[in-house]
Amino acid sequence: MVKITILFITLMDFRMKWLSKKNIRKWLRIIHRDLGYFVVGITLVYGVSGIILNHKETKVDPAFKTIYIEQQIDSRLSISKFESTFAESFSDYTLNRIIPNNNSYKLFLTGGMGTYVPETGLISFEVYKKKPLVYFMNKLHYNQKNYWTTPADFFGGGLIFLALSGLFMARGKKGFKGRGKWFALAGIILVILYIWL
Repeated sequence: MVKITILFITLMDFRMKWLSKKNIRKWLRIIHRDLGYFVVGITLVYGVSGIILNHKETKVDPAFKTIYIEQQIDSRLSISKFESTFAESFSDYTLNRIIPNNNSYKLFLTGGMGTYVPETGLISFEVYKKKPLVYFMNKLHYNQKNYWTTPADFFGGGLIFLALSGLFMARGKKGFKGRGKWFALAGIILVILYIWL
């Protein structure tokens, strides 16, 4: 019985020391620092792609750039002759299908479409080319990459921890009980204001 009591007192003493404000603040700083290092790459992905998505134009995907081509070629070309001319003149683009449409040819290309007017010889088309880095970041941002849900959830939880642990790391006038509470309140009010805007 005496041994159990001594063990219990020792455990309680250890628990009290471990749960002291000084010790908790120390561990908050350590985890906050190391977790911050770990999530830096993911934070940059979400931050940069978030800014890109914030400034995207209506119906324009920022992960793609649009290439416009308008050029004069030989007029009155038959479909077969047009195909060979297109292959020679626009070797960077792939023509998949041609559909006659009234006085023009409707052109279907890999990643785009356009028209050719036999009467005038005017060809115009637009092609959408992928921006690999932006495309990849946006896929992660929208959680459209295989097996990304678990890392994304971990990142979200990590951000919550970083936000909350940051409240208790500094003490005094510069801590949360000092000016920190006013900055936190201002940020919360900003979010609330946008609910009604």
